[in-house]
Amino acid sequence: MNIDDTGKVTGSLKHVENWTEFSKTDNSGNFIPLYFEEAKGQAKGTVKCELKGTGAKTKKPVAVDKKDGLIVFQIHDKDNTIEITSEGKETKTLTLTEVDLKTE
Repeated sequence: MNIDDTGKVTGSLKHVENWTEFSKTDNSGNFIPLYFEEAKGQAKGTVKCELKGTGAKTKKPVAVDKKDGLIVFQIHDKDNTIEITSEGKETKTLTLTEVDLKTE
């Protein structure tokens, strides 16, 4: 995975089957992990992300884990975007139109 300065994500996301640590029911598909150093040890909600577009199940921004700075989204379609908001910084949008979503 590569994310350029404009927020365009390129590369491939492998297809994962039965990842029950992610979800007991919706646990197969393509997943993208994101790491935010600035979220580690900070108050919950310092960095929030929201998945938008086809198949997106979240209806509001989700806080990045303050323990490890990680968040994982299941990507359903190349039209998905991830909107990142961080206190005191401009909102950034990651676009996934260039990502290769593997099916196997």
